[in-house]
Amino acid sequence: MRFEPATSPRRQISMTSLIDVIFLLLLFFMLSSTFSRFADVELGTGGGSAAAASDATPAFVKLSDGRLSLNGSALPVEALGAELARQQSANGINQLILSVDETASSQQLVDVLLIARKLPGLSLQIVQ
Repeated sequence: MRFEPATSPRRQISMTSLIDVIFLLLLFFMLSSTFSRFADVELGTGGGSAAAASDATPAFVKLSDGRLSLNGSALPVEALGAELARQQSANGINQLILSVDETASSQQLVDVLLIARKLPGLSLQIVQ
């Protein structure tokens, strides 16, 4: 007795599942990758000698939710760098005391820190 193979039509491989998996992998790697570099902001510890503190001429910046004040007067964030530079040359300011309210966002803090970092000879102290 001889058996003949049953002839069945060959099924085509479905590419839909493979395309879905490739799309999900592509989406995962695109969302988990970082293509831009973020700036580092160095924060030092607050400390120093009493002699250095007595020689310092401070400026006081208060940062709260959407508001910024320099020595008690309201100021936009964009004008902070120019005003600090002006006061640094006119009044000899060499220390910046930054008071951060709990309503201030971290982005506002980073913006102020980057502005203060650009000014030479200015030490920074953060208080709450």
